[in-house]
Amino acid sequence: MKTNVYTILETKGLSRYFGGLKAVSNFNLALMPSELVGLIGPNGAGKTTVFNLITGMYAPSAGSIKFCGDEISNLKPHQIAQKGVTRTFQNIRLFSSLSVLDNIRIAYHYKVNYGVTHAIIHSKKYQDNEKLIKEKSLEILDIFRLTSRAYETAKNLPYGEQRRLEIARALIGKPKLLLLDEPGAGMNPSEIKNLMELINFIHERFDLTILLIEHQMRVVMGICERIVVMDFGEIISEGSPDEIQSDPKVIEAYLGKTTTECISEQEDVA
Repeated sequence: MKTNVYTILETKGLSRYFGGLKAVSNFNLALMPSELVGLIGPNGAGKTTVFNLITGMYAPSAGSIKFCGDEISNLKPHQIAQKGVTRTFQNIRLFSSLSVLDNIRIAYHYKVNYGVTHAIIHSKKYQDNEKLIKEKSLEILDIFRLTSRAYETAKNLPYGEQRRLEIARALIGKPKLLLLDEPGAGMNPSEIKNLMELINFIHERFDLTILLIEHQMRVVMGICERIVVMDFGEIISEGSPDEIQSDPKVIEAYLGKTTTECISEQEDVA
């Protein structure tokens, strides 16, 4: 069966084993253009392994991954990124000792068309390229409300702004698919509110398809159009936020109890 040309990402039978450990098994997912989808599940469910498979950090043990109709499961991470798939990580990965501006400028350097000699002698070609990169970097910082922080060291930013900088940098290559791995980790309620606004903003402003891993249910239920739930490496449920919240399989995966047992306990307390 031919992949739907309107499908941004499609995985079929995607599996990854580490020795005898089943990390991901028969993972089937289709993402349509401009969707904002949440991927949730208890710790160890296999969510980040799915991200690592999609981005080429792990090779699948079985199954396929197609991006815009092309098979990418045999590509290296940089090749997948060049096709239009970028990600952030659970632990923020910035050049912490460099300025905010330099963190963005570095991301733009894959587009430069000068060589080492031009850089050494500061040729006109080098200067023109660097001027353009700085202008574009300041533009993206302005979009993400980080202009006033441009010359501050990245590690000195508040946590929420470090995450904003990381997401800004991930968008430099104009991806079609953005994978966000627990962007709300370690944030306080005020930062979470700002994060939700930011994700909604970039979803609309950059016309992105977003797949989001998040343990903050306020984020997932508040912004995701569709939610996929994993447990023990497999998808156990999929649907709208309302459908997911009332699914007995999801309740059992998170609480270790069936819906009937939860109701029974509530009645005993009453």
